Amino acid sequence: MKFNAKKLTQKGQGVWTVEINGDDWKNAIKKGKSKVAADIEIPGFRKGKVPKAKVEQFLTPAKYLKAAIQVILEDAWEFASAQKSEIQPFTSPVPTPVKISEESCTIDFVFDLKPEIEIGKYTGIKAKELVKQTFEATAEEIDGAIEQYQSRFALEKDKEDLTVAVGDVVVFDFEGFIDDKPFKGGKGLDFRLVIGSKQMIPGFEDAMIGKKIGESTIAVTFPEDYTPELSGKKAKFILDIKTIKQRELPAKDDELAKDLNLPNINTYKELVDFVTSEIIKQKTTNLKNQFVNQVIDIIIANSKIELPKIAIDKEVENLYKEFEARVASQKLTMKDYKKQTGLTDAAIKEELVDDAKRRISSHLVTDKVRNNEKFEFTPEEVAAKYEVLAKQFGVEAEMIKGFLPEDQVKEDLIKEKIIDFLYQNNG
Repeated sequence: MKFNAKKLTQKGQGVWTVEINGDDWKNAIKKGKSKVAADIEIPGFRKGKVPKAKVEQFLTPAKYLKAAIQVILEDAWEFASAQKSEIQPFTSPVPTPVKISEESCTIDFVFDLKPEIEIGKYTGIKAKELVKQTFEATAEEIDGAIEQYQSRFALEKDKEDLTVAVGDVVVFDFEGFIDDKPFKGGKGLDFRLVIGSKQMIPGFEDAMIGKKIGESTIAVTFPEDYTPELSGKKAKFILDIKTIKQRELPAKDDELAKDLNLPNINTYKELVDFVTSEIIKQKTTNLKNQFVNQVIDIIIANSKIELPKIAIDKEVENLYKEFEARVASQKLTMKDYKKQTGLTDAAIKEELVDDAKRRISSHLVTDKVRNNEKFEFTPEEVAAKYEVLAKQFGVEAEMIKGFLPEDQVKEDLIKEKIIDFLYQNNG
């Protein structure tokens, strides 16, 4: 095989060209013919049992050369990847056969070029917003987490006083109105809610306290950070409360800890320690990610980055699809969303341009740090990561290995090392 690489600068694309000839191509043609022959169907003959003379009548070059390309494609790609070209793909290459004959085959692998970056300083960065904090778990947070565990074994009992109170389980229908008009996604039937669980928007559950079986009305205001069509708006909800039951939670004791069947947790004190550790771990992770995102923003500002328009446009399309999924999660179609907000596809995508640039630039920064620092990991670290995931999902490590490829685990480890590096070496 022969290899060549070139840039199509005006298009922001690169091409890896692989020419296949000699025995490589002869063997591919041979396999291609066999593949086509095995798939030929002729009336009166079973598939794969057609006489050779009959097969030859249907075995045209157009068919078997096309099959030969499919046979050799993976080998051609692996050969191209092994050449360690300075021209590297930023997106998945698209294979395009450009020349095919009995003697040779030439395939172009076309891809978008990786945007250029001259990275600025990425260690020793000091800024007022780069503050490293330490966290503690509050008593309220610990109680809330343990209550989640208690809820697994909660009993629901009829109440003598059928009035909604904190902790009750209420089943009800509801419909929301803004300016006396129902709005999309504001209706629910036989909805089950634990009062105080903060499942609904702020103020909704508090307004239900004291309500009784039957119809009633509550008023709430949607948060400012809610979906654009409802953000900050006042709404009225008509409720039809069907049942109110009192929850009876198990005691906070050693029996609860044992019933949960968590690894190495047999006493209530061990459960509290575990919950406390998990809360602090989650808070620290969130803080670290926030800190590193701020560091990356500073690095981007101090780096020279050239982003081809084609790369930005493709990332905008990716972000648009993600936005579309979020809108759908609110039980809205994009058509309804655009009608309510007055926005067009073009306007929505224009708002996503900065996010697209930031996402690509962030990837370039972390990729450059990764290549410069040459992070490595040991087999022990990979095994430990599987153990952490196993504990997280409550299964054996071997089961995790069955559905989570080692390459993905290694990639996650590298990402963690990049975050740790930028966190430890800045601020």
